Amino acid sequence: MLSRRIASPDEIGRSGPTTARPIGQVGGDATPRAKSRTRPRVLLITEGTYPYAVGGVSSWCHAVLTGLSETDWDVLPILAGRKNQRPAVKLPPNTRLLRSIDLWSEGHAPRRLRARRATDHGLLPAQLLRGLMPWEGDLEGLTAALVRCRRNPQSIRPEFRGRESWERFVSELEQLVMDSHRDSAPAPIYDAIEAARLYQALYWVARTAAVPTPPCDVIHVTAAGWSGIPAIIHKALYGTPLLLTEHGVYVREAYLAAVREAAARPGHGHISPRLALGMTRAVYAAADVIAPVTEANAEWERGLGVDPAKIRVIPNGIDPPKDQTAPPNVKKVIAMGRLDPLKDVQTMLLVADEVLRRLPEARFECYGPPTLGQEMYAESCAVMHRQLGLGDRFRFMGGTRDPNGAIRSGDLVLMTSISEAMPMTLLEAMGQARPIVATSVGGIPSVICGCGLIAPPGDVHELATAVVTLLRNPELGARLGRRGYERVHRKYTLSRCLGAYDGLIRELAGAVAA
Repeated sequence: MLSRRIASPDEIGRSGPTTARPIGQVGGDATPRAKSRTRPRVLLITEGTYPYAVGGVSSWCHAVLTGLSETDWDVLPILAGRKNQRPAVKLPPNTRLLRSIDLWSEGHAPRRLRARRATDHGLLPAQLLRGLMPWEGDLEGLTAALVRCRRNPQSIRPEFRGRESWERFVSELEQLVMDSHRDSAPAPIYDAIEAARLYQALYWVARTAAVPTPPCDVIHVTAAGWSGIPAIIHKALYGTPLLLTEHGVYVREAYLAAVREAAARPGHGHISPRLALGMTRAVYAAADVIAPVTEANAEWERGLGVDPAKIRVIPNGIDPPKDQTAPPNVKKVIAMGRLDPLKDVQTMLLVADEVLRRLPEARFECYGPPTLGQEMYAESCAVMHRQLGLGDRFRFMGGTRDPNGAIRSGDLVLMTSISEAMPMTLLEAMGQARPIVATSVGGIPSVICGCGLIAPPGDVHELATAVVTLLRNPELGARLGRRGYERVHRKYTLSRCLGAYDGLIRELAGAVAA
């Protein structure tokens, strides 16, 4: 149980997300609809990706914004710990970049010219807790609390710093720890430090909710997490249609991260996935349409209670080259992706070590920077690389602006991820007629489908055997690569992807206009 002697955390309110007004916003909340009717205006809310990162979701965002040139876009990025960042890409002319929300800055909440007085002072932290942390949270109460944050941003900081708010939060948390649900394991006992961490996380939720959003015809969210908070409020206030494109399954990735943290920090191993589950269910409930990039994601969504009628799978797509090139047959393996625990680079290193014992002339090149916040993981990979004595036979290449050229320089593409949806890297590999060795997670098996070899995640021996098989049998690799090239042209072109989104956005915008 939590002790009633826990002191009120005086530090709460001294730091939090930057909630600066987006470009074009002049006080007050947004108007319900954008003025333009001939060109739909879409508010795209991203989370840790576009336009400050490259690859994956960012590549998808840039392709959609560029390709749907008859749509006007506002991009609202949500970032964590990124100060003075510059966009990694040049935004297309139909796109306006709004000031980002920084979850770990020291800015104050935005002020209203005529602020309304909050009538339920002291309840906000407990309301957010009830909405986000139980196995089945109070989504109606959560939405009301988030809307109150938008309407009364000046009250967030003093309310979270009040003793009454803290004591109500502690009482609610004690009840949450005692509650049980047939589908959920018992909650761990929270100590004072973990309780304060959760309290601070709810403060960040409130501060994110306070950010005003500009007029738009459709809200498009790229993850069922933090980026959904402003969207839920805008939808609640104005009825603007909400479209969610789920690339990775937010809850699944939070569970995987929690497993790594639970041994050292049991409370934190409970906080992160429960917050992710609460945010996910709230976004799912508010969304008018959920467009996962693969059927594998749709299975999770239905399992979490989404009405199947809401779901429309729209696979990713690329603009594949008209001509294919044959593999160079130089025994080179290419990996494309961030240095991140979800990419399981350490398993990749072990695979390389086994492959090199069986095929010493093989070479590996790994392209991609460390994920922001995962610098320690990247360093652990570098240490492991040295301990295995891989030397120049496995090279970390950093980022590249020519992924297709990098892929063409090798004989196959290797992916050892423990979580994926529909990786753009695999489509790019298929577009370059290169065979693939990948793990059987997410939508990977349905994408590859006869264009490569798959193995269970973490299975070093089977992954290494697949790599050796293709390197020793270049004719087999070339045949699989050709199948991939034909499959991309048949099923995963950018024009098909853009056509689906264009139709869906205009459908949603037209439904409101009508």
